Amino acid sequence: MYATREVELWLISWLPGQVSPIHDHGGVATVTPVLSGTVFEERFERTSDLVVRPTWTTLRMAGEIDPIDPTEIHRVTPIGPAVSLHLYAPTCPEGRIYQAAA
Repeated sequence: MYATREVELWLISWLPGQVSPIHDHGGVATVTPVLSGTVFEERFERTSDLVVRPTWTTLRMAGEIDPIDPTEIHRVTPIGPAVSLHLYAPTCPEGRIYQAAA
């Protein structure tokens, strides 16, 4: 991780079986290029305070860039080993974690 007052940069190495929680980025703009491998991304919308339902999915391959709106809620799962770079502007405050609707 690298951070200044204006930006925060994370390099994430994903292993098979890892999954991020369903989360937001605390209202900051985010750009995440996939540097190697492939990741499966799911986006969600709120049904109540911290409960969400899926609305959209995609596979992102090496070389693809994912601009994430400050209001997006999502989850990332690698398809095999993968590496992604995460740029937050301004720095990423702690986001919220959500639960999928049953």
